[in-house]
Amino acid sequence: MSKPITGSCCCGQISYTAKSVAPLWYCHCQQCRKMTGHYMAAARVNLNDIEINGEAKWFYVSDDSRHGFCPDCGSKIFWRNDKNDFLSITGGSINDTSSLRVSGHVFVGEKGDYYEIPGDEKRYICWESSIQQS
Repeated sequence: MSKPITGSCCCGQISYTAKSVAPLWYCHCQQCRKMTGHYMAAARVNLNDIEINGEAKWFYVSDDSRHGFCPDCGSKIFWRNDKNDFLSITGGSINDTSSLRVSGHVFVGEKGDYYEIPGDEKRYICWESSIQQS
């Protein structure tokens, strides 16, 4: 088993410990770009494998999709779809990133026109059970 992953918001009011996390995905959807100011890097963790300390404020961006952030410093830390048994933690909130790896890019059809995605990383048009590679 890998060592636990810890992280927090900028001010430290919200912190977490996860038993392990999946590799990072870069999400280029318009929702993530608006919430973060650019594309988002996030890693999935099962709900049973994470302990969160502090009270995140949750903002619903659709009927079942929400972003969690610190009510004091505003750091965006989590993303969750209520239909799933996992949540995603933002890569920038993780304390020790030395063991993180990247799986690829999702929602590349919605990426901003002002940047390019490196040519050697996996790219997917959407995020579904039948993901299509672009």
